[in-house]
Amino acid sequence: MTTHDGVTIQLQEIAKNPDFPSSSEGVVNSWTSEGIGFQAVNHVLRFMEDNPDIDYGMPGALVHFLERFYMHGYEDELIASIRRKPTPHTVWMLNRLINGTKSPDVRSRYIDELKKAKNAHQLDGETLSRIDHFLSRL
Repeated sequence: MTTHDGVTIQLQEIAKNPDFPSSSEGVVNSWTSEGIGFQAVNHVLRFMEDNPDIDYGMPGALVHFLERFYMHGYEDELIASIRRKPTPHTVWMLNRLINGTKSPDVRSRYIDELKKAKNAHQLDGETLSRIDHFLSRL
């Protein structure tokens, strides 16, 4: 089984679990023990795009997993995901990057991406509301 298949299958198996945050913690622990790393980032983000209504937790095991790759490509993968299909959770994750970034140039880039997300083709009302909220607090 490829990493893509394994990651996707595991996430799909727990997608309907009413306690997704706990279930995802178990999945992330298995990935860690199996040595699954950055190669799973895109697959997790695509799962989030396809399942925007799941309660992932705050921030949740999947976000903690993704943020392990901060400064190692995670940011670009997150931006690519938001450009494809912003969700309430992924724009919240971008807001975490904005708030945690010290470089004015990088912070400005992230803010610009958040602004661009307002014009996304597949933007729902909840995501738009979050974007507006985050932008109003800058």
